[in-house]
Amino acid sequence: MSTPAQAVSPVISSQRSWNPFRCTGLDLPVNLAVLVKVLALVLLLTNHVRILPDPWLPFIPLLDRIPPQFFQLTLQTVFVVSALLIVFNRSTRVAALVLGTTLLLAVVSSKAYYGNNKTFCGLMLFLAGLYKPGGLPFLRWQLALTYFGAGLNKALDGDWHTGVFFENWAVNRLHHTAYIALDSLLPPLFLARFMCWTTIVTELATVPCLLIPSLYYWALLANIFFQSSLLLFTGTTFTLFFYSMTAASLAFVTWPDAPVTVLYNAQSAFGKRARSLLQPWDLDRRFRWTQSPLRLQLQTGYGTYSGFRAVRMLILFNPVTWFVIAGLIAVSDNLPGDTALFRRIVVATSLILLMPPLAWILDRAGAGARNNAQ
Repeated sequence: MSTPAQAVSPVISSQRSWNPFRCTGLDLPVNLAVLVKVLALVLLLTNHVRILPDPWLPFIPLLDRIPPQFFQLTLQTVFVVSALLIVFNRSTRVAALVLGTTLLLAVVSSKAYYGNNKTFCGLMLFLAGLYKPGGLPFLRWQLALTYFGAGLNKALDGDWHTGVFFENWAVNRLHHTAYIALDSLLPPLFLARFMCWTTIVTELATVPCLLIPSLYYWALLANIFFQSSLLLFTGTTFTLFFYSMTAASLAFVTWPDAPVTVLYNAQSAFGKRARSLLQPWDLDRRFRWTQSPLRLQLQTGYGTYSGFRAVRMLILFNPVTWFVIAGLIAVSDNLPGDTALFRRIVVATSLILLMPPLAWILDRAGAGARNNAQ
């Protein structure tokens, strides 16, 4: 017979596990383990290895003296092996360092392969591999530097001031029907200037938020919303840019130590339904469900969440969530039909379900219904 304090305890093992969903007990903290695993998963699912180059017009001239086939095959082999090591929890930190180095070496070996998105992804993996407890926050600085460089570059470009760049990009490159329709109702270049200056202000305003700990929450919201907006508008991930920029948000997250206590009322339909839906997806065995007369609560070392906000945080603190979202977007190129539409649906659904407003609205609505019932 169960008691109010009866707990369903996860089994937390300090031994290395081959479970790819396991992010506890590795040589990286959980947030960085999720970050590098998401990127490794994306690199494997998008079959990025196929476009790794041989030396061609390299930025480092000595590289073109290496036999091209030998260089490319070695690069591809190290790339796949290190990505698999990350996924299956083998020397995660070193494997991240190696995988990041492989991407950066590919970038400097070929001007045809070079791209900011690949460089940034390589840096995220490389800097995560440099992690040491109490060390300098290189990952956070890199994200701030990226936003500063992007914002400053646009702020100094006359075509961004006038809106000409965005107008040409949206109309002639993307043939964006919604943009063209709305643009036709407004004065010339008005919408383009609005989009350009909104982008510039957002990128530059995000920089101080990324550098000041008390503003990290707003930095995360700005980064996730801005990158998601780009995907929703264009339908593309810009190769690796969407994945690496959103995954970089994890460097700012303080992951609660497992096991995390979840209080739920076994007599409540809401509590029972929440447990039945969420517990099977806890493949990392992080959450300890404990019966209580209280409403659903998630208790971490730095805060307590209740109701739908507890549900939202249970989803966000589950590494599976990040793997599923990134994995669905990454495999979209292999799906039949409109891949851009599929990506937009995945991202829009994730924003609606996981961004703060929905949980707050549902909690307020639930509180109002209970008050009316009383």
